[in-house]
Amino acid sequence: MNGVHDMGGMHGFGPVDVDDDAAFHDEWEKAVFGVEKLLRYQSIYGVDEKRHALERFDPVTYLDSSYFERWALGSETLLLETGTITEDELSAAIEAHDGSGLFELDDSETDRDRVDELVELVHEAFRSDASFERDPVEPQFDAGDAIVVRNDHPAGHTRCPRYVRRARGTIHEVQGTHVVPDEAAHGTEVAEPLYSVRFEATELWNDDTDGDAVYIDLWERYLNPADPE
Repeated sequence: MNGVHDMGGMHGFGPVDVDDDAAFHDEWEKAVFGVEKLLRYQSIYGVDEKRHALERFDPVTYLDSSYFERWALGSETLLLETGTITEDELSAAIEAHDGSGLFELDDSETDRDRVDELVELVHEAFRSDASFERDPVEPQFDAGDAIVVRNDHPAGHTRCPRYVRRARGTIHEVQGTHVVPDEAAHGTEVAEPLYSVRFEATELWNDDTDGDAVYIDLWERYLNPADPE
């Protein structure tokens, strides 16, 4: 879908701060990161469903929220949509929060055991390996082939950024067969060949970028031959 989240090539948002390399800026961000890893590990939702949840924010909410605020709001959206929690449970949890970034726990053995189990689950989630490749599908393109990106504007999720649509590029590398995010975001698994595509920067931007290139991972459904027979 087209939305404010697809910011590649857009102007007016100011310079990107590249001096701050801190992963987290507050304790609550660490908690959001851990919860996100745990929820995905339990298959409550996947990364593409999460991305689509963020894409559905209204522009003001999206732009006014920090990186980890978007993560938290997206998790809240999906936990409600999947029926994992109810509105009443969410309201009760918010009311029980003490504002410090942590929930108050008593020192009972039950609470300590629950915390220890949760910590171990998070550790297990970080230790587990992700599996990305699927059974191979014969690719339509080979390295060196010229392509044109399709000018599609789907209503749902897509990983094809707007700024490359209709652009000409060259297949740099065939990267195997992978699940298509456009389908996975809506609960369906379909696998297609994935390519690293090289674009001359002048094809995407302007003549001031002459000599530069951009490499983007694109699924086969996004591409057409540049010179079809």
